[in-house]
Amino acid sequence: MDEKSINLRKETYTKRIVTDTILLVTGIICIVFLSLITDLSRIFSDIPCPFDDWKMGQIVIAITVIMVTSWVFAYRRYKDIKDAIKEFNSIDAIKEEFIANLRHELKTPLVPIRGYSEIIYEGKLGEINQKQKEALKKMIDSSEKLERLIDSLIFISVAKSGDIEYSFTTLKVDDIAMGAIADTADQLNQREQKIDIEIRPELPYLEGDRKYLKEALIQILENASKFSPNGQNIQLIIHEGYKSLHIKVIDKGIGIPEDELENIFARFYQIDGSKTRRYGGNGLGLHIAKTIVEAHRGDIWIESEPEIGTTVHIRLPTPEHGIKK
Repeated sequence: MDEKSINLRKETYTKRIVTDTILLVTGIICIVFLSLITDLSRIFSDIPCPFDDWKMGQIVIAITVIMVTSWVFAYRRYKDIKDAIKEFNSIDAIKEEFIANLRHELKTPLVPIRGYSEIIYEGKLGEINQKQKEALKKMIDSSEKLERLIDSLIFISVAKSGDIEYSFTTLKVDDIAMGAIADTADQLNQREQKIDIEIRPELPYLEGDRKYLKEALIQILENASKFSPNGQNIQLIIHEGYKSLHIKVIDKGIGIPEDELENIFARFYQIDGSKTRRYGGNGLGLHIAKTIVEAHRGDIWIESEPEIGTTVHIRLPTPEHGIKK
């Protein structure tokens, strides 16, 4: 059962409960209303109440039947929901087990592929010529990309269920920035790009998860590199804002049309959706970055102009103690 079917069933059950509740409340109101009118007419007037001719007993019986029927339906809805919740929990458990197995099964064969490729590349199993070395380097790079893709897909799946566990500690933002730059060095070197770093002095510390904040910045830097021309540098600026740290990644790449900006953080969204897929990628980078930033109670947004460039802004709140470096 897919997510759409599950949500549809939840919506159906909710509507049924609301309908039964309305029917029950309406029946109660009708009984109270008719009883009140009958009693008042007898107290303040000697004229017979018109409802007396309608045989109040029969009316009450009819309404009682309606109420009982409503209760029966409500109980059935309750049973439906109870069974559905049990089924949903079972599906979640199966999904979690599948994700865990998927990660293990996909990453296990990557270990020897990458390991032996690196050993051969370093010449530990005998000398190799330059062409062989270049081919091995491509194999290593591809295995790294595949590993990152697996991690990204699993992150998206786990994040959607809200099961990601963040480990918050006191961090220096420049340590996160340097770590992210180091992890994107290969891509930058291949494209003959550099990152111009501007980190203001005496910035306050952050409270956050080192691993995930670095991953968010890696995704943004890789995007900036991918959509910038070879040899075009990227700017990374970090300064202090109002009770926050402001991180900006600026590129002079292809830019983003205004009508695309509202979709840019969606999962699997690609600016270049053509069959040629000139820029590649899986459309998860900015979505992952947004998920991580928002988990840290931060904001992320983009300013861009086609053929001029793009600036990605991240604003992260700083602790109240305001410790300085």
